[in-house]
Amino acid sequence: MYADLPNGDARGVFGDDDVLGTLNLQTPDAVRHAAGLVRTGAVFSLNAPLDWPDPPLFNRQLVQHHVYRTAMGNRDDWLDGFYPQASSQWDGFLHISDPEIGSYNHLEPERLGIESWAARGIAGRGVLLDVERHLRAEGRPLHWRTRTAITVDDLEATRARAGVEPRRGDVLLVRTGWVAGYEAADAEDRLAVRTDQTSPGLAADRAMAEYLWDWGVSAVAADNIGLEAMPLQGEVLHHRLLCRLGMPIGEMWWLDALAGACAADGRYEHLLVSAPLHVRGGIGSPANALAIR
Repeated sequence: MYADLPNGDARGVFGDDDVLGTLNLQTPDAVRHAAGLVRTGAVFSLNAPLDWPDPPLFNRQLVQHHVYRTAMGNRDDWLDGFYPQASSQWDGFLHISDPEIGSYNHLEPERLGIESWAARGIAGRGVLLDVERHLRAEGRPLHWRTRTAITVDDLEATRARAGVEPRRGDVLLVRTGWVAGYEAADAEDRLAVRTDQTSPGLAADRAMAEYLWDWGVSAVAADNIGLEAMPLQGEVLHHRLLCRLGMPIGEMWWLDALAGACAADGRYEHLLVSAPLHVRGGIGSPANALAIR
């Protein structure tokens, strides 16, 4: 239980040398259960194009795709200005440092590159909590450019409406409607987002970390810019999750098509698989995530 962790720090819970954090909860039994959730075989890519959003956020440059002919006449290609965390992404354990404890499990940064996740792979039951749809039905619609902190009570109400029960090892997906808002925005609004990332997201309080840990969440991802509500205000959920609990964070995932399918048949669980890029010492990675129903 979260209450048993000193200062919310999971140091040693999965072993003193552990580099996987809550991905350890994706046991063979959990993955087998998730595989059994495939009913129709419908596959949903949760990945935006690598050159999205456009313009890029945080003063990044737009990725450039080059195609050329080899000496044998074959086509090959390469990328310039490729930021692994520019589009739908995973934040790795090196993405942020906690001001008190440093990195996950109190390990040296050189041991926490994303290659450990890549070598293992990510797979398990995905659970979609469509918070935007739920709050809109409740008369409390989210606006994609307004800072609204989504509380534990909001998540619980959405979960109850979806009719899913927590299982250890779940990958939790949270839809805020940010992608839908961005896609419908005009060029002026999109340009403004480049320097002003105000957006709805998860509350950063202790209660949120406790909820995710006690659920047994192995990773959490959302369709917004930073998972948590932005701009940051005091507490930082990234510190609580990445650094203290060892819980991977996904951001800017494309969840709208999956959400539509879930709403249509009332089934909000699926098999989720993801293959982070195998980059030694990597800070983050494109999500490379699929939901299979």
